[in-house]
Amino acid sequence: MELSSNESFGKAQISFRDLIDIKEWQKIQDQFSAVTDVSLRTVDIEGNYIAPPSKENRLCGELLKSRQHKDALCGLCLPTFLGGHGVVDRNLSYCCHAGLYNFLAPVRLEKEKILGYMVLGPVVLVMRKSKEEYRKAAEELGLDLESFWSAILELKVISFQGVQSLIALIKDVAEDAVEFAYRAKMEAKEVLTIDAVKSKLRGLLDILLDVAFEISGADIGSIMFMDKNTDTLSIQTSRGIPDEVVKNTSVKVGEGISGMAAERGEPLLIDDDISDNRIRPYLRRPYINSAMVLPLKIENRVVGVMNLGALKTSAVKFDSNNLSLINRLVDLATIAIHS
Repeated sequence: MELSSNESFGKAQISFRDLIDIKEWQKIQDQFSAVTDVSLRTVDIEGNYIAPPSKENRLCGELLKSRQHKDALCGLCLPTFLGGHGVVDRNLSYCCHAGLYNFLAPVRLEKEKILGYMVLGPVVLVMRKSKEEYRKAAEELGLDLESFWSAILELKVISFQGVQSLIALIKDVAEDAVEFAYRAKMEAKEVLTIDAVKSKLRGLLDILLDVAFEISGADIGSIMFMDKNTDTLSIQTSRGIPDEVVKNTSVKVGEGISGMAAERGEPLLIDDDISDNRIRPYLRRPYINSAMVLPLKIENRVVGVMNLGALKTSAVKFDSNNLSLINRLVDLATIAIHS
């Protein structure tokens, strides 16, 4: 679509703060950090905080806060082009003096103008080093090894694929929010085609399932969406399920465990100890140790269901804490789905 001169001017001048209610964004940022257990910051194109850090780690926020060497070694814990000391690699990540990683996610308006950056981290990538290997960094930062090591143990250990999934989810939430706000502000008349909407939704659901697996430790799972004309759920994306099952699975609302969760509008936790007689007849998968079934809602209307399972061979067994955490993740993701 060709922009009018007014729209072109608007896009050139507009900022993240012009489009997003920062208090509301802070809530989203805080919720994301609480669910993923990773610190998140949002900065503008000059490196200034748009919103205070969510879930700031103890190493940076407490132990290093008053150290005289912090500024010299850590800088602002931002990449060089945003006024910090970090040298960004091709994966948009940078390693700090303590050997920890931060990842950048640029927030773009209509895939063009960068409005700001989200900084995820610090995290431990793949695996922690031994305590002794952190001694040199601890000494240079003016910390005793025991304090430094205890703070390192509190940081999330995550795979590269896992951190990419987290970034993709929060980036989608942010970019959908700014694009929606911009279109409303400029009264744009462009309408996405149905195919484009479906493609965008499918991509978001893939990301959502990846993040749910990363957080829960699930071995098998799917996201089903509801056809409102037939009240039937079908699988849109899955992991660990044969293609034939994906193609042929169709569940009526109220039938089966997924259909029951959709009908009730409440998440279900399922394991060998379950006492709900309405669910027991559906427990026909002896290879599953425990499972969670969570409805996806938009404005209190159920639009789909997420299913996550841990196999008998897995050490993972879901509990009420897992259920609550993934339910909060689903709530966060439905903000983007709604857009």
